Amino acid sequence: MTRTIPFAAIILLFSALFVQTTANAGVSIIATVNGKPITNYDVEQRALFLGYATNIEITDQNRDRLYEDSLQLIIDDKLRLEAAQEMLPDIEAVVLPQARDFINQNFGSGTTSGNRALMNDGIDPLTVQQKYTSDLAWSNFISAKFSDKFANIEERVDEEIERMRQNASKPQIKLAEIVLTPSPTRNIEQTRALAGEMVAAIRKGASFTEIARQYSVSGSSARGGDVGWAMSEKLPKTFRDALESIENGAVTEPVLLDGAVYILRRSGERKEGVVDASQSRVWLARAILPLAADASDADRLEAGARIERDTEDITGCDGLDALNTSYGSGTVSRLNDMLVGDLAPQMQKLVASLEIGVPSEPLSFAEGVASMMVCDLLEPKLQLPPREEIKQSLIDKIFGSLGERQLQRLRRTAIIERRDG
Repeated sequence: MTRTIPFAAIILLFSALFVQTTANAGVSIIATVNGKPITNYDVEQRALFLGYATNIEITDQNRDRLYEDSLQLIIDDKLRLEAAQEMLPDIEAVVLPQARDFINQNFGSGTTSGNRALMNDGIDPLTVQQKYTSDLAWSNFISAKFSDKFANIEERVDEEIERMRQNASKPQIKLAEIVLTPSPTRNIEQTRALAGEMVAAIRKGASFTEIARQYSVSGSSARGGDVGWAMSEKLPKTFRDALESIENGAVTEPVLLDGAVYILRRSGERKEGVVDASQSRVWLARAILPLAADASDADRLEAGARIERDTEDITGCDGLDALNTSYGSGTVSRLNDMLVGDLAPQMQKLVASLEIGVPSEPLSFAEGVASMMVCDLLEPKLQLPPREEIKQSLIDKIFGSLGERQLQRLRRTAIIERRDG
């Protein structure tokens, strides 16, 4: 009788053979995490994957650091998966298919599966599978453990959308970030040095997106560090200063803020924000009380006082039209369908300051003193991100903060032993 072997079993068998044929120097345990072993082979494979995913070349100069980083990443993966399994016993089985799908989507191409592509480059697929299984299990764990923190997320999305509307015309910058924090084996200065190496590698062609996915502690790491559009004035001054010195597409030097090191990539700029106010169309009315060209300041003050009295009870453009006619200025009252950007700068400021149907304070012109009124204003359509995108961004921010604090707790209470060799 012929039995059909499942494809997943074939991959696992192939991977086991791969381990045996590539670990020629012998496998030894170099650390344990709450009794679970980590071998030199695990660390070598993780370092290879780091180089592969980020396009950072492993050299004699960075080999030790990459290996140390890889060991710490594996330690953290084991702590995260263990915590998730304690709360959600079946979580590994639940997320394993998702991890395999992710590997195929991100590392496969054409008829070549993700596992095959990894093996072609000397990387054990199980190493990568374990990393993404831990990532996905951790995400489920944080969401379950801190579900109350996400309970009012829809209300927070509404608040964020309203904030975006209110600030739509303010300058914005599109950002991505890599956020590094000190680890048990890397102090803040060493973390800053690591960030400097990353910046140099990115400028030589390494993948910002993959470095963010592999290293960043921010919730944005799942999206390759993408933060989206941020209001320039709301960014910390250290960020603004760093971003002002680079062009779109470039990355900043490492920026130290609140005990973390940031690498920022500037992807775009909206000097006029989401809505460019200069592209609004405006309909105006005016009433001009004519004066002689050589009218004295006293005459202008008197005319201004008269206009204030005459416009006190006017609440619409028709009333201002009638007032203009009564003044006999001979000047057309209405200025219809004009692009705000085509108006003189002072007039643009005036339009921005006026409510529709409310007369302005007296204004002095060469031909006399006038009151202006906005009859109608048509703004360009506001293009906000989709609601789900805004929601995911908020979730990522919450998740990143909670996840980093929880991981710090796990590190403090774990029994971690390192061995020579």
